[in-house]
Amino acid sequence: MGTGMFDFSGETVLVSGSARGIGRTMVLQFSKAGARVIAVDRDAQGLSETQSICRSCITRTVDIRDIDAVTNLMGFIKEHCATLHVCINNAAVAPHQSLETYQEKVWDRVYDVNCKGTFLMTQAAGNLMRETGTKGTIINFSSAAAVKSGAGSAAYASSRAATEAFGRSAAIEFAPYGIRVNTIRPGLIDTQPKPLPPAMREGLEARIPTLPFRRAGNSEEVGNVALFLASSLASYITGSVITVDGGSLCGNYPDSKVTDDDTRYRWIYD
Repeated sequence: MGTGMFDFSGETVLVSGSARGIGRTMVLQFSKAGARVIAVDRDAQGLSETQSICRSCITRTVDIRDIDAVTNLMGFIKEHCATLHVCINNAAVAPHQSLETYQEKVWDRVYDVNCKGTFLMTQAAGNLMRETGTKGTIINFSSAAAVKSGAGSAAYASSRAATEAFGRSAAIEFAPYGIRVNTIRPGLIDTQPKPLPPAMREGLEARIPTLPFRRAGNSEEVGNVALFLASSLASYITGSVITVDGGSLCGNYPDSKVTDDDTRYRWIYD
């Protein structure tokens, strides 16, 4: 799907986690759809690379864990853009450590970014929309790990589950102002570093053949869902979690023929 069916002309769209991956892709997609895009990340170098391929975007180096930084960001948007129409909270971190040796400081930092950062951005964006009378939309990001976890992802998986619960509460509280809040839950998306670290490569080589489509998703396929949720086509959708995982939460690729050799039910076929 291209961006041609969406028109965000005259709208301001904020995308956090814009220094790479899905965030960078969404910056490009919304910009092509006519939006004024504000790309946010704590990684100034990555933001510079994003701007090099999307000259029209405005970049701001922001640590979303810092309430003063988030407040200043919203002040900048109000001063230069008057209001905010779409806030996409994509920024997250996903370190993997064994639960047996998980460091407290790492756990706290994961929750600071994934939960506190999402909370601060949602609160500030929603309040700006409310104050300016803008019936906007907030899109938070979770992960399929919130539902189907694995070894090494205790902090990440639980923080993503918390984000989903938070999104439902935020949707209720902002509904009286016409502000919608939804969450995107991606599965395996091809945003890994290249070349792949050995352990990651080994894991993906084993995992991908088990996926229903036998491939990872790409950033554009996730961004397409964000475009839809931000548009008027999704005007009656709020408090929802939209899974973009190629069916991986449903089950594995059917690698054997379906056979019914249970004699107890032969009468059904007679």
